[in-house]
Amino acid sequence: MNRDIRDTGNSLIDGVARAWDQLVQQIDEFLGWSPGPVPTVRRPSAMANGELRAALRAVAAGLAGAVDSERRVGVPAGNDPRWRFNLPAGVQTHVPALFAEASDAFSLAVTGLDDHASPATLAAVGHLAEALARTRWLLEPSDARQRQERGYALTAAAIARLRAITDRAGEAGDADHAGLAGEIADRAATMGSRLGELIAADGLQAVRLPKRGHLLQTYLPDGVELFALLSAADSRPAVTPSALFYSEPGTGDALRDFQRLQLTRAYWLAQAITLYADMCQVAAPVLGRGDWKETIATAGARFRPLCQEASRRYRQRLQRGLHPGL
Repeated sequence: MNRDIRDTGNSLIDGVARAWDQLVQQIDEFLGWSPGPVPTVRRPSAMANGELRAALRAVAAGLAGAVDSERRVGVPAGNDPRWRFNLPAGVQTHVPALFAEASDAFSLAVTGLDDHASPATLAAVGHLAEALARTRWLLEPSDARQRQERGYALTAAAIARLRAITDRAGEAGDADHAGLAGEIADRAATMGSRLGELIAADGLQAVRLPKRGHLLQTYLPDGVELFALLSAADSRPAVTPSALFYSEPGTGDALRDFQRLQLTRAYWLAQAITLYADMCQVAAPVLGRGDWKETIATAGARFRPLCQEASRRYRQRLQRGLHPGL
């Protein structure tokens, strides 16, 4: 019998389902995202798996709401007038673009892990992790010139990716598609040439964006488990082995909706929350949101115990024995 079923059985049915609205209100008040006195909230270690997932879901919603209400004010951004293309080229345009991508990925992950979770949802967590790693790499040097070199490297990587896609499309043999691919390839070549001119004009060095694995290994925050991201949450679904972890042993049932996997859902919510909170903190200075520092610090002191408990239980389950599907 699946251990998640045993852990969440009657306790989940009789406790969490009946008290869902009350729990959400308590967590909101606990985190300071709604008015009212701070209630007595059970320690994470005392929660059933379903309660832990529900608490993390409420935390994620509160965090997204608190940051989004600030984000609507706008961010200082504007591309270099020498660069007329839509791709971001400077730090002041890369960071807002990466933050928007991370915010969208976080929203998709939280929503997907709610009522309609599936292994495909985990790709959004992978995208969130990659956006964060790129942002931290971009902003790692304090020197403005080194940051600009890395900004140009991100742009060069995007152009190279566009060229690779158009090359494959051109080889497909469809005349209409090949013609369109050729036009896009020409535009990519123009962008590449112009980018080289900017690098030379600014007296900068052309640097390369590190490979994805190196970025994730080097630039993810404490509390995020690299193995999980490199396996189940790989952003390339064609090679994602998540079925090894989330299929019903024996039957091959893909457990669509993660119906009974309350701990699995709690674990991935914890990973997404940790990643997004760090993204907000890293991007805040460039976005002109100095007030986020206090918001994230206050929230972090309260959601981290939930995240740590979810990770502890998930690791404990793996230590008891690898998933039978492996």
